[in-house]
Amino acid sequence: MAIYKTSAGWRADYTYKDASGKYKKKSKTGFKTKRLADEWLTKVKNDSEKIKNPYHDWNFVDYFDMNMNLKIDSGIKPATKDAWRAVREYIVIKYFADIKISELTREKYQRFLNEYSIGHTANTVKKRHQIINSIIQQAFHDGIISIDPTYNVKITGTKDSKDASEKFLEADELIKLIEYFSQEKRLSDNSALSSFMIVLIAYSGLRAGEALALTRDDINLEKQTISINKTKGRDGINTTPKTKNSIREIKMPSNFFEIYNLFISHKHTWNKNYELFDGRRIASNPNKTLELYELKNNFKNIVSIHGLRHSHASYLLSKGINIAYISKRLGHANIAITQTIYIHLLNEQALKEEQRTINMLNNMI
Repeated sequence: MAIYKTSAGWRADYTYKDASGKYKKKSKTGFKTKRLADEWLTKVKNDSEKIKNPYHDWNFVDYFDMNMNLKIDSGIKPATKDAWRAVREYIVIKYFADIKISELTREKYQRFLNEYSIGHTANTVKKRHQIINSIIQQAFHDGIISIDPTYNVKITGTKDSKDASEKFLEADELIKLIEYFSQEKRLSDNSALSSFMIVLIAYSGLRAGEALALTRDDINLEKQTISINKTKGRDGINTTPKTKNSIREIKMPSNFFEIYNLFISHKHTWNKNYELFDGRRIASNPNKTLELYELKNNFKNIVSIHGLRHSHASYLLSKGINIAYISKRLGHANIAITQTIYIHLLNEQALKEEQRTINMLNNMI
């Protein structure tokens, strides 16, 4: 596309590919002003895009729906499916209902991010942006938009993120919690399933879905290991774990198996798959049980079941366990994820190592 002045007035040229892939050119001369030439060029370009791209006039919500449904049909996990549907219902419909996908500009998208950031953390805004951006990038690759409206946008939040130190229990609190919920009384009453899940995750660092999918066959008493090879979604259906690294076998301490044996000795009913937690989504019950205990005992932080996973990792880090092993034990896709999550503890550990190094060097001679 080009606009330039000639003796006959302003001239506009538009070069494009026809259906056969051959380059064609449309030109017009004699515009009295550059603005008029630019308006003609924009109209020619838009008309050409409409012919080439059937999605050009689609509303953003419709285009989002089409691609979301394609993604769901491809077999994504239930949790991912829920995340997409939530973004559609609470964000896309609210902020993009009156916008054509071809009319989305960087200014409009930045305005959306700025508005959505009010009352949300930067991390939350980033997660929602990642889903919406994947649709915008698809539109970019489909040729619906020629300029990426998300380029160099700023992601912020007005709500402070939860401090990293608030996401896990102190070492003495974790030990106290395990001792309480591993009592026979706790493993034989109506809250036995919740109590055992709390102990299991505190000792293993499993994700809640991984714990819920465990069967008796996954517990190897002889090798003293737990095999993680599936996860239970919110719909109660077992699927493959989050990543290939999530499929793993982890060693467990002998006292855990004493607790396990105590738990199954009082468990008188099993489903056909011999799932430890009867195949039910009971994560909300352990969370309530855990929160009540933490409040009663004046714990510094009130953490969820997922917080026990963080507490497990933090405890190992505080004891000097290698970060690469912890990453493998947690089933992270790579060590960088582990380092990012626990950077605050790694920094503390680095300071201690630095002091140890200086002390050692001071004692060399």
